[in-house]
Amino acid sequence: MRMTPDLFLYITATLMALWTIADRYAPYEGLSDAGCRIDAVLDGDTLRLICNGTAETARLTGFDTPETRDARCEAERALGKQAAAYLRDWVRRAQPGISDQGHDKYRRRLIRLRLDGQDVAARMIGQGLAVPYTGAARIDWCARLKAGTIR
Repeated sequence: MRMTPDLFLYITATLMALWTIADRYAPYEGLSDAGCRIDAVLDGDTLRLICNGTAETARLTGFDTPETRDARCEAERALGKQAAAYLRDWVRRAQPGISDQGHDKYRRRLIRLRLDGQDVAARMIGQGLAVPYTGAARIDWCARLKAGTIR
C-alpha cells in the first residue's frame, strides 16, 4: 500500500493530537516512568512521593511558603499551616502533573507541580500563600509579614 500525501497528513495530525492530549492529561509526566505518585503534602512547598515503593521527599520549585516546624514567629507558622492546608486540599481533588527538575543540596527531588493543568507556584503566589523563589537565601517571613509585604 502506497501512502498518499493526504493519508500521511491525516496520520501525522492524528498522532500529534493524541500526543497533545496524552501530554495534557498524563498524571505524572517526567516521573511516571519512575512509578511515582504523591503520598502526602508535608508543608506548603514539600511533598512525599512514593517511587517504586520507596518514599522520598520532593521540594516544589518556583515558590517558597512559610515554615511550619522551624517557624521563627507565630505569624510565619500560622501562614505556613494555611499554605499546607490549601495545597493538601487542592492535591486531594486534582489531577497532578509532575516534571522532574533534578535534586537539591539536601538530596531532595526538585519538581515542578501542576494540578489540573494549573502551575502550583503561580497559584500559591497569587493566593498570598507563597513568594517567588529560585533557591537563594532563606526568606525572613517574620519581617515580611510584619511589614505587610505579603498578604
